[in-house]
Amino acid sequence: MMATREDCGPRCRFVTPLLLLALSVGCAFEAQPVGPGNGGLNGDGLDPGAGDAGLDTMNTPDAGIDTTTPDVGLKPVGPDGSTDLAVAEPTCTPGTERSSCPGTSCDPVTLTCTTLKLASRTTCETCFTDSNCAEPNHRCVWMTHYGEPFPDTKTGFCLQITEQKGADCPPPFVVPLLRRESLSGGKAQDYCGIQEKLTSCPAVRAFFGAELCPSGRDDECPQGGLCRGLVTQGQKTEYACTYACTDVPECSTTSGKINCAGFCGG
Repeated sequence: MMATREDCGPRCRFVTPLLLLALSVGCAFEAQPVGPGNGGLNGDGLDPGAGDAGLDTMNTPDAGIDTTTPDVGLKPVGPDGSTDLAVAEPTCTPGTERSSCPGTSCDPVTLTCTTLKLASRTTCETCFTDSNCAEPNHRCVWMTHYGEPFPDTKTGFCLQITEQKGADCPPPFVVPLLRRESLSGGKAQDYCGIQEKLTSCPAVRAFFGAELCPSGRDDECPQGGLCRGLVTQGQKTEYACTYACTDVPECSTTSGKINCAGFCGG
């Protein structure tokens, strides 16, 4: 039963004033609308026509760079930073890979089966072990970007072995990466690579895959990539992903040359 003034005594004389005070204080607050944001970073301000040098950079054959299937990368999950391709499945070793992980690879670090198929990764695609690489003269090699492991310490990229310190490397992978060990172990070897301080494998693949960046922003491209005005497959200048370079071979293929003016296609 609710208390009345008659049965609650002197305490009731304080209830009404307190309620009125609370209501009056509550009415003093007014909701303020949130102003609009700035929409993130602005574009680089380049004229889309600048830097195309009259070249159709996207029509040049890719000379073995298979970009038909995008390299979606390996997304970290779980507290240990493992990737979504490393699944808690039967224990394995590289020696028992084919019997323990039918059709897929054995992660040489975690010694668990992955969902990444054997011989399914092309040059500059992510991998966990040598057996992921499609070409027999490729290995799964750790890489860096700006001096840091890229994309992490558990993931590599399929790269071709060089027996001549880079002299036998096909463009655009003409930068020798010396004395690197593959994720599968074994002796350190030299590999045909890229300018790790300037770019990354995902950025190189985005350029040869003619990936667009409609807003003209670098962050629309993979890490290590740039967004610039280039002549694309439609013979018109569009904002497309490219990457920084120091020489023409870093942008070219065995089928043709592509200009380098600070970035490929420039």
